[in-house]
Amino acid sequence: MKIFITNLTQYNQGRIIGQWAELPCTEEQLQDTLSRVLCLDEECFITDSEGFPFDVHEYDNPYDLNRKMEQYEALEGHERLCVAFLMSEGYDWEYALEHHEDVILYAEEDLEDVAYTLVEIGCFGKIPESLSNYIDYEAIARDLGHDGFVQKEEGVYYYAE
Repeated sequence: MKIFITNLTQYNQGRIIGQWAELPCTEEQLQDTLSRVLCLDEECFITDSEGFPFDVHEYDNPYDLNRKMEQYEALEGHERLCVAFLMSEGYDWEYALEHHEDVILYAEEDLEDVAYTLVEIGCFGKIPESLSNYIDYEAIARDLGHDGFVQKEEGVYYYAE
């Protein structure tokens, strides 16, 4: 994950002076990058970013972004996906970190797979074997999509606040 840090003063004068910073990094590395781009009392802004699980805005603080990426790197793969999902649903970073364990991820499944799984484990009650061939999993999947289940590329997420 990288950000391109640009000198705002130079940019306003028609010159682009900046440098890529790969995050997370040590505070010293980030300070070194900033000192190569900025002189005393100059401001920076972010003109480009790559690989972040959330939106990066031009006036985000590079130190805050670095801290977030350290926290993100400390998460396991499944946890990272759940944090990114909550962010994509409009929750802020702190909320997503605090509540990612409340997200259920049905990895590499679609809504119809989840419908089948929920029926099999008895979420809709005990269904007699004689009726199991009449279950419309496609219709259940449609209903799940209206009940908070969200299908994404990596699977189906469910988060009930």
